[in-house]
This record gives sequence, structure tokens and C-alpha cells, in this order.
Amino acid sequence: MALAGIVLLGWSLLSAHAVLDPERRVLPVPHPLPPYTVHQLQAPDGASFDVWTLRPDAPRARILVCHGYYANRLQVLDIAQGLRERGYEALLFELRGHGRRSGPCTFGMKETEDALAVLRWADRHQGPLPLGVLGLSMGAAVACQVAFREPNVRAVVVDSIYSRLFPVLRRGLWHRYHVPAFPLAWLTWWSVQAALRARISDYDPAAIASTLRQPLLAIQGGEDRRVTPMLGREFYRLWAGPKDRWFESKIAHVGMFATHPREYRDRVAAFFDGVFA
Repeated sequence: MALAGIVLLGWSLLSAHAVLDPERRVLPVPHPLPPYTVHQLQAPDGASFDVWTLRPDAPRARILVCHGYYANRLQVLDIAQGLRERGYEALLFELRGHGRRSGPCTFGMKETEDALAVLRWADRHQGPLPLGVLGLSMGAAVACQVAFREPNVRAVVVDSIYSRLFPVLRRGLWHRYHVPAFPLAWLTWWSVQAALRARISDYDPAAIASTLRQPLLAIQGGEDRRVTPMLGREFYRLWAGPKDRWFESKIAHVGMFATHPREYRDRVAAFFDGVFA
């Protein structure tokens, strides 16, 4: 019994650390690199981070673009450049525990505060503009939290979003370690929440979708091994505002842009054009 307890405690600590400090994956740098400016900001808790701005001469609106888990802002740089080419100012920053930023990852709690700090800085230093948000995977969850907290957000695009985080965590642990949900995935879940001193489910997109009434474009692939289509459909069903869905059965997690880069840019820009016309 004592040995089993030690093993379970060790699993809880090590797996929670792996979740909160995800692997820093190297992503290819777009070539040519689009023009951008860098500005250093300070989060409400004092953490320093920088924001990249891709700005056309006369932007029609401002779009905050959030990358996903395991990634960094290079994941969405081409998307941001496509928005800039279509007349939108795009703002990018790295989520906690990703890219060059220290952790831990907080699954939307502190990342949302960082995003709101970016928008306040842009409004103060670059002038007010109509606001939209776009996010991939965990970045999509952050985008929803921003739309919930910032009343000036008028349009939301989510790519490979989950409705609830725990099923994604459980599925990820199974694919990586082939461990059962009970008790190991639950131990990881409770340990992560204990480390963050928060109830993570309060930040699930499903917890706020029924209160959000901005126009929504939801993008998802049917071969997503991280976020099952069922979770995407649940989120889409709960969204209270006008909504449209771009679904393709053969697309993997956050794979729509890689498969259809020009169509992706065109569809997203057309969606924002319709809102900000």
C-alpha cells in the first residue's frame, strides 16, 4: 500500500509538471518573415512579455491572434500576415510556458489577463479600433475568455477549440503514456489544479459559451486526435450568438491552415469583413 501510494504521488507530481511546463517545440520560421514591430509589456502580476504588431497603413480593425498549446507565435504568424494584407492590424504574444516565456501554463487564467493587457496597450498607444479575436486550440479558449471579459470584442474565430479541458487532458495522457483515466488522469487533473490553486473547469469554453453573443466562425477537422469533434460540436451548440462552422473530415488538429492556407486567409478575412463592414 505504501509503495502504491508513493508511485501515485510520484505520478501526480511528474505528470502535473509535464502539463504545466509543456515541451517547447521548434516551429519553422516563415520565409520571408513578414514585417512586424516588437513592444515590451508588463502583465498585471508583473511578468514581462512582448507583443508583435503587424499593422497595415490604415487598419480597419484590430485582431488579437493566440497560438495553441505546445506552440508559439510562429504558429500563427502566417495567419497574422494574411490578416495584415487584408487590412487588419494583428497582435501576437506568447502564452505562458510557451516559446520564450516562463511558465507555468495556466490554461487561460493568467493568459487572459496578458491578452487584455495587450489590448489595453494597443488602444492607448496605437489608437482605438474595432476588435476581433482569433485563437487555435488552447489559444481559442483564451480568445473566448477575452471575448467574455472585453465588451468591445465584436467577432470571434476559433480553430480546433475544446468545450472542456479535462477530456483533452485525459486523451492526451492516453496517447502519450497509455494510462487509464482512473485514477491516473484524475490525479493529474487534481494535481494541476492544486498547483495553480484554481478550478480549471471554470475557464472552460463551455462555461461561458452560452453567454457570448458575438458572431462566431468555428474551424475544426474530423481527424483531430487531441480535441475530438464531439467537443467542438458541444462548444458550437452552446454558443449563443450568430455562428458559422467550417468543418472538414480529413483535417487534423489545427491543420486547416496548413492544408488550405489561401482559403483559410480568405474565409477568415471575409468573416471579419462581414462583421466590421
